[in-house]
Amino acid sequence: MTPEELRTLTLFNTVESSPDINQRQLAQELNISLGLTNTYFQRVLKKGWVRAKQVKPRRWLYFLTPQGVLEKSRLSLSYLHRTLESFRELKNKGDEHLRVLSEKGVSGIHLCGEDDLTEVLSFCFTGSKIELLSVIPEKILIAEVEQSKVPNFPELKTGELIMLVSLEHRDLIAELMLQHGLKKNKHWVLFS
Repeated sequence: MTPEELRTLTLFNTVESSPDINQRQLAQELNISLGLTNTYFQRVLKKGWVRAKQVKPRRWLYFLTPQGVLEKSRLSLSYLHRTLESFRELKNKGDEHLRVLSEKGVSGIHLCGEDDLTEVLSFCFTGSKIELLSVIPEKILIAEVEQSKVPNFPELKTGELIMLVSLEHRDLIAELMLQHGLKKNKHWVLFS
């Protein structure tokens, strides 16, 4: 799905849930300029996907047309297909990581990172020889650092590792673990 298709889908969803939205509010919702929002509106109006009805001077209501509903369905299915494809790729990668770690004698893992990524990877532990011991949300670690607190990492037993799955704060969390005496590839590994 292209960024333009994603914006169009967001526009459809927003118009459907808030028909009285103005273009300035929609620009904020789409995180684009007001001028570009107006261009998008003109495009979907011209294609017949959205209908506009003036209810007061300078006040409009927007509605999805039957063609707009069909296009929204097509874009939604495309988005769902891409999301499921990404999920499968990520799960396969996670399964392979766990297989390799299991062969190296790892019996338990603490996932450390982002909510969405740790949630997807948690599915990999079903049927695995490795136990998911805990999830360490990166938000908590970052908050502890911002409050000048010492981050709280779990005490590792034999056969246990921390798997760092953060994208945005990977380097910071890796540095925190090193400062905490946790060595890469001995106490923790990167998911990449």
